[in-house]
Amino acid sequence: MRTKAAAGFLSSLFTIVIALSLIPVRGQCSGYTVDEVQGLIDGIIAYKLESTGSGSVQEWIDDDLAAGAGTTSEWYIASLSQDMSCDLSSYEASLREYLKNNNVPSATSREKYALCLSAAGSTDPYMADILEGSVGKQGIMSWIYGLHVLNNGYTCQSFDENSVVDTLLSLQYPDGGWAIFGGSGDIDVTAMTISALAPHCDRSDVDAAVDRGLSFLSQRQEADGGYISFGTPNTESTAQVLLALSSLGIDCQDDERFIKDGHDLIDGMMQYRLPDGSFSHTSDGVQNESATVQALYSLISYKRMLEGGGPFWVFDNRRPVREAAAPVESRPAEQGQGTHPPSGGTAPAETPVSPVNGAVTTSPQSSSVAGTGSTSLTKVSQTTSAASTSASATVSDMTAETSGEITSAEGTELTSGEKKLSSDTESGNTGKKKKSGYKVKAVIVIVTAAGVLCLVIFAAGKRNYKNFIAVGAAAAVAVVIVMMTDIQSKDEYYNGEKVHKENAIGTVTMTIRCDTIADKSDSEFVPDDGVILDVTEFDLDEGETVFDILTEAARTYRIQVENKGSAGSAHGMVYISGINYIYEMEYGDLSGWVYHVNGITPSRNCGEYVLKDGDFIEWLYTCELGHDLDEVYEE
Repeated sequence: MRTKAAAGFLSSLFTIVIALSLIPVRGQCSGYTVDEVQGLIDGIIAYKLESTGSGSVQEWIDDDLAAGAGTTSEWYIASLSQDMSCDLSSYEASLREYLKNNNVPSATSREKYALCLSAAGSTDPYMADILEGSVGKQGIMSWIYGLHVLNNGYTCQSFDENSVVDTLLSLQYPDGGWAIFGGSGDIDVTAMTISALAPHCDRSDVDAAVDRGLSFLSQRQEADGGYISFGTPNTESTAQVLLALSSLGIDCQDDERFIKDGHDLIDGMMQYRLPDGSFSHTSDGVQNESATVQALYSLISYKRMLEGGGPFWVFDNRRPVREAAAPVESRPAEQGQGTHPPSGGTAPAETPVSPVNGAVTTSPQSSSVAGTGSTSLTKVSQTTSAASTSASATVSDMTAETSGEITSAEGTELTSGEKKLSSDTESGNTGKKKKSGYKVKAVIVIVTAAGVLCLVIFAAGKRNYKNFIAVGAAAAVAVVIVMMTDIQSKDEYYNGEKVHKENAIGTVTMTIRCDTIADKSDSEFVPDDGVILDVTEFDLDEGETVFDILTEAARTYRIQVENKGSAGSAHGMVYISGINYIYEMEYGDLSGWVYHVNGITPSRNCGEYVLKDGDFIEWLYTCELGHDLDEVYEE
């Protein structure tokens, strides 16, 4: 009996061991609970409250997010709408005002705004009005975002949900993925397409197409649980896949297809999480808006799925269109490209992608095309790796503020310079402009004021020598500050003078072009031949970067440049959102400024790329994350 009992025990134990070995590797994953996911969401929101100086979420909405309506706030509003009960009326009113005063030439941008009005609970006719002139007008992304709008119950004559679904199915590649161009799938676009198709998986053909798409995404997942886009591991691509799975009701922690070497999608994202709760685009990077907002809404989507909520892009706040409402005075899509200086779009890119000066970013507003040719455009959203800084971000977010002012390398806001050179500058006859001499005048005023204050103190009987010492010390500090600063007027900054550097180590050449939109806009800022600055030579000092030469060109040739970032230790974080009043996201959610050096798209930010003698710099405007420029990426 004992032998049989022992044999039975061992047999049972063996069966249990075998059964456990057949369970998916989910047990090896970190196993994030709903509370832990909520903690990650709360960490991002706490970071945003701290960075904006907001005392509460409602204050953040009413102040910072309302102020950024139409430019930087959209995907944060969508996230808050799907995660908590908030009053979004201030944002909705600000966005309606933005649409009233600005032409929106990008089809996907119009669809993005429609989605965010829906997220804010608006009943404005804009959501339905833009569909006719937007769906399918800007490639696959306008089909994806158009379907999102239709999924929220808005309608138009030419398209319905099924017809747009049919089109998206027809765009699937043999490898199971979707992409903006080419013959093979892209991680971000595939995930975003699946998110749009999620509400239609009751159709057998959609279900089959989605399964092929999931197989494509599973095969492309890395051992750490994350994804690589455009050669760069990044937060945004992983976030888009997490959102897609969550929209389908798939738990990434339980589905063995998306667990690699014991790591799931959330593990893949966590390597980009920073101590302050925000996210970086790359594992060794700094905070990135596109990465942060995409991490936020993907985590919210996952939490909603765990709690039984619906797909992220089908908004709980959606309301029927109010037929009698006064229409927003936005220009119809048929009018073509606009000429307003958009506020700099980060828009999460409707796709969350953003070509950003040399770094990749995925979005929908942040990552960032500008400056590096990478995906800042949300892929999006938009600041990631060369050509992916935005591109790698996804096509989800681009954020860039286009206030019409220019920020110098020192971070000082300066009024933009004239578009054209003066006749003197063009003929090379610019003489030095006389300085205003404000420093001498300021010092005289300070000394005079200190003297008067000393007389007042003396007359008041407060004759303790410490009082006079304090006044003298304060005056001395003020004088030092004045002497160390260099305040310049617009004319002084844009001086039209060629800089000759005594200790130059060589020369570089640079051109600025927007050929890709020369025939797409009647804007006065888009030259007919696309040339903003012809090939021009500049002296090169030791250690100068691409950004330094761009800044020099802006001052010498009076070319408006708008950037975010600062000099010094943070120099590398400079982000170019606009040149010559042509801004990222203005000609599509994948549009923005990228730079090449010697024909290569660098993987570094324009403020980090140190030049050498003989380098040739090109600043180019892209409408498709650099793919319309035949880019070659840095190894």
